[in-house]
Amino acid sequence: MDILFDIVILVGPNDTTIIEKMIEYTKKNIIGYRNIYLIYYDPEIKFNECITINENIFPFNKNILASYLGYNNRLGWYLQQLIKLYAGFTIKNILNNYLAIDSDTYFLKFTTFFKNKLPLYNFGNECNIPYFEHMHKLHPSLTKQTHYSGICHHMMFQTNIISELFKLVEYYHKESFYKSFLKCINNKDIMGSGASEYEIYFNYLHIYHKNKFLVRQLKWENTNLSFQNNNLDYISCHWYIR
Repeated sequence: MDILFDIVILVGPNDTTIIEKMIEYTKKNIIGYRNIYLIYYDPEIKFNECITINENIFPFNKNILASYLGYNNRLGWYLQQLIKLYAGFTIKNILNNYLAIDSDTYFLKFTTFFKNKLPLYNFGNECNIPYFEHMHKLHPSLTKQTHYSGICHHMMFQTNIISELFKLVEYYHKESFYKSFLKCINNKDIMGSGASEYEIYFNYLHIYHKNKFLVRQLKWENTNLSFQNNNLDYISCHWYIR
């Protein structure tokens, strides 16, 4: 039996003009999903065959983040990281397996995310030291495990495993995971890149669940909105290079 999963896409103000095409490519090329959940800054916006989720249902918001990090233009970036990690606990009836896809990422070829009942993970080559310093502050056991990176603009999360991660961190810090996540961001990195949910989860898997996932290589690039490269499995079109 195929393992079903849901898709979670966070949509911010920078991506309102591209999200319709992104959904089109997601529906066409992601194989095996059940529902698409759009977590939208504007819950009134709807798309066919997608379920819009109000981001205000989560136990944190930009004002709460600002109480830890101050008001700055990176609050939305940290907010979307926490929403991805908390989606499995907060969205009603979501499956244990959910694929988070960045809203500027387009899958160009048919792509599956399970093999022999194990979730599949792609990788990148980024190595941002503050990510790993933050991760290690969350818990001493969380250290970089591979020469490659978990940052590749999508990730299959499993709520049962995130629950274990949360308990590990919460027992260590004696408070909610999201509070520790925010407190562990170094002040000098607040306006830059001080944390990565993808690196945390990816390395947690390598440490605690080595035999419960597979790594596979997909071909991808950060590029502009060009869909002509037939050699790539997907592209990510960040707002600053469109």
